[in-house]
Amino acid sequence: MPVPLPESSQPVIDSIVEPVSLIPTDNPIGAILLSKRHPLLLRADFTRVSDPVIQIYQHNGFEPIWFTPHRSEKNLQDLITILSNASSDALNPINYDVELIKNSIGQQDLDSNMTASYDVALTVSLVRYLQDLRHGQVDPRNAQYPVHIAPKPSLDIAGLLKQNLASQTLTELVGQFEPKAKQYQQLKQILHHFQQLKLQNDVGEFKPKKMLRPGDHHAQIPILRQRLTLMGVLRASNDSDSGLYDNDLVDAVKTIQQQQGLKADGVIGPATLALFKQSHGDEIPRIELAMERARWIPDPSDGPMIMVNIPAFELWAFNSADDPNPLNMKVIVGKAPDKQTPILWEEMKYLEFMPYWNIPMTIFKKEILPKAANNQGYLASQDIELVRHQNSEASGGGSYIRARQRPGKKNPLGRVKFVFPNNADVYLHDTPSKAAFNRPRRDLSHGCVRVSEPERLAEFVLGEQLGWDTETIKQAMSASKTRHVTLKRAIPVLFYYGTTFVDHENQLHFYPDIYGQDEQLKQALNKLQSPVLVKSDASNQLAKSNTSELLSSP
Repeated sequence: MPVPLPESSQPVIDSIVEPVSLIPTDNPIGAILLSKRHPLLLRADFTRVSDPVIQIYQHNGFEPIWFTPHRSEKNLQDLITILSNASSDALNPINYDVELIKNSIGQQDLDSNMTASYDVALTVSLVRYLQDLRHGQVDPRNAQYPVHIAPKPSLDIAGLLKQNLASQTLTELVGQFEPKAKQYQQLKQILHHFQQLKLQNDVGEFKPKKMLRPGDHHAQIPILRQRLTLMGVLRASNDSDSGLYDNDLVDAVKTIQQQQGLKADGVIGPATLALFKQSHGDEIPRIELAMERARWIPDPSDGPMIMVNIPAFELWAFNSADDPNPLNMKVIVGKAPDKQTPILWEEMKYLEFMPYWNIPMTIFKKEILPKAANNQGYLASQDIELVRHQNSEASGGGSYIRARQRPGKKNPLGRVKFVFPNNADVYLHDTPSKAAFNRPRRDLSHGCVRVSEPERLAEFVLGEQLGWDTETIKQAMSASKTRHVTLKRAIPVLFYYGTTFVDHENQLHFYPDIYGQDEQLKQALNKLQSPVLVKSDASNQLAKSNTSELLSSP
């Protein structure tokens, strides 16, 4: 995954919102804002976006911004375009009341109550869309699985909306709120491609009824060629009628096999054929989940970055956003289901060569203490020592005993650990158990991430630090004493859960949902979907009466 591009400078929203007591109650717009409910919207409760919506109207004296005496038809049409195209960003247009927006724009001779009702409806729908686009529809911090990512700062929606309405450049708001991560942009392009493929009806079903090997001839080969071309793994060819399973086709099939975790041998057997029988709509929900996750990732400044894709069991390290040759290696992650490596975004601050392992109390009690109870020499044989620590939080002082394992061949942290302080107390580290990296599935740890090539990662981290090169790193990793090295420049570290993932060569990969997080995210998104409601012709009267009730409420 290429490093997310740096975010352009954008104004950050002022958190001060008009106090409730200062919102005019004798004003139709003020009444709706105070209620934080809208009778016309499919999702009536707009509490989640009420602060920026209030601020928008505060800046406009609680007067309409869309339905003004000299309203801009271009702005209104641009709004319809923005919300109608929500599916291009893996968002559902129904959630933003597109049909209501279209109907309201065509209304004429509205009284003040209906003008207020429609005006706020348009604003709420747009703000919902922009917030979902920038931050995601689901707050990851409310997820059942471990997430340690701070929310991205909110942009000044009120200021930006006012500016773009005045200049009639409303569609530019999308680019300002859209995530800047290259992973997101790549997924968006692929989503569009699959959406187009789903609409294709002119390509027949590929069913050769026998195993195909490189060099074979078959009448179904032209259909295979069309399918691979539409899937974006084969360039269009003038030789589209050929029945030969040639090298170009073989390479394209290998790409598909690799993306799906199959043996990339170019042989089209039952497992590979099943991939072609899948409808293109099968991939779309997975890409949409990946785009939702990509919206959670902060937009960092340019520079070095390390990313672990948990379900792929891989680490990527980039020197810059456009690094053509990122460092890539296998990793071991937390064991499913109860020792999951968390999703996080932190900054690596230091390394420790030949580290001690401060054994977590849970591991000591469950795994080490029972062995020590049956073998008096067990702790000594494992280079484990008991150390007394002062407890600064204890009243009047106090201390407690902690177990730690001395540096050496038996230490599970190996010869180096990479530390980015975080609440989950996880880090990257070496391991003496190298054979485990040969396993296809590598969720084996207590939550930390073990790296297969610690020397190369240390070289990456210390690449611009004076006094460090390949030789000095090797010496530090074989020394008899622990050495703490503070980084001159902190390096962002992302632990990411990407079951659908685009690599630096723009290749799409699908990985098993080892922690079941796709299903959890899918359920959370389903809860947010708008109910399917059929609006009657009396909806205008409903909105009018409900708005009047709001105005008459104490």
